Amino acid sequence: MRSFGSIFALEFRALVRSRALLLLALAAVGWMFAFPHLVTSDGTPEGARELYIHYALGGAFALVLVALAATAAGSLAKDRAAKRLQLTTVRPVRYFTVALARAFALTAAGALTLALAAAVLIGTAEPGRRCYHVLAPVMESPRAEAEKMFDIYMNDPETPEEVRKAPKATVLRLLTQRAWDNYQTVAAGETVGWRFNVPDAAGRGDVAVRLRFTNDFDTREDVRGAFRCGELTGVVSNITRAVVVVPLARAADGAGVDGAADEAGADAARGARDELVFSNRGTNTLMLRPRRDINLLYTSGTSAFALNVFFAYLELVAMLALAVAFAMFLSAALGRSVAIFTTMAMLLVTEISPSVIEQYPDSLETDAKDRIGLELTRFVEKVTSPFGSLTPLEHLANGECVEPAETARALAVDFALLPLLLALAAGVILPRKQDGL
Repeated sequence: MRSFGSIFALEFRALVRSRALLLLALAAVGWMFAFPHLVTSDGTPEGARELYIHYALGGAFALVLVALAATAAGSLAKDRAAKRLQLTTVRPVRYFTVALARAFALTAAGALTLALAAAVLIGTAEPGRRCYHVLAPVMESPRAEAEKMFDIYMNDPETPEEVRKAPKATVLRLLTQRAWDNYQTVAAGETVGWRFNVPDAAGRGDVAVRLRFTNDFDTREDVRGAFRCGELTGVVSNITRAVVVVPLARAADGAGVDGAADEAGADAARGARDELVFSNRGTNTLMLRPRRDINLLYTSGTSAFALNVFFAYLELVAMLALAVAFAMFLSAALGRSVAIFTTMAMLLVTEISPSVIEQYPDSLETDAKDRIGLELTRFVEKVTSPFGSLTPLEHLANGECVEPAETARALAVDFALLPLLLALAAGVILPRKQDGL
């Protein structure tokens, strides 16, 4: 443990003495302050906030990630080439300890820089604003639905012959995607409902419904209707935005809004506390995808914006720790220039792999060589999905809470377990590289 602390301190002090940490922090904080003056939003506070969180804090994270991953990729390879690792391990110190301590020193430098950027965000982006916990309807998984539909779909005479000949895994993938995009229609005058697992905390704060209504030709629709969830009701009328958030309140509190709450109580079933009921009072048949387009939102004692930013910050630090540990592993196995190039290439592939998969023109993947490439791309996307999607920033930008359970998983797996395994692997490889094997 003493060896770990000594190497950690040496690496961190080297970053301070070389002014690399200072320059990185100044660049990240400067970007946070400069960003609002460099871009123009859609003119709404919500649009400006979303841009700021995505591209100001996201840009600061990208800067830290690239700089420290490149530093980690060159760290062990440079010392190995200069024959300096023997001096480090003469005490003796395990190679595993060297790799892990250096990776965590670089992660600590990045965590400090990101903490400054997060503090700027909290101070400039409505610190009193609260976030919503997000609930999705209780439905079976898309994969389970696809497996149930497989035999029916394959025995349907209208199923194309090329689909019948396709591998089962390919057809199941298509059916799973279709399950995500299955539409539900709500005719004029019709009432529909969806079940939610509503926690007790949902009754002690604000509650709202978030929905997207679409038709065959556009992503916007004129929506008129009423929602009810237990004793809570809400009205939506003359809305033409693509995404609508409808606050819910107790019927007695909202009864004065054109009598709509009373009307909702008359027509919508007085559902249980875990059922959201919608009555379509417009003249149009509405369409929505329950798995994607309908959510129940609520605030609780853990919904404060500053606390939400803190949870997002912890997830970003966990992502950074994993990227730095992976780059350190490459540094142990490859030459300096190759390790840096491979690290940068992996970060690039992380960003483009979702687009490659989505835009591939052959949904049945009939070309064998393309199938191999697509499977590799899907594997890379799955492994690197935290970096490609930057999920905590998505939650922050959308006003959603970063759930503590997600943060705990990220810290346990991305910050602790995987860096430890990568350091162990580096410790196995380093002595062999030192001996020229």
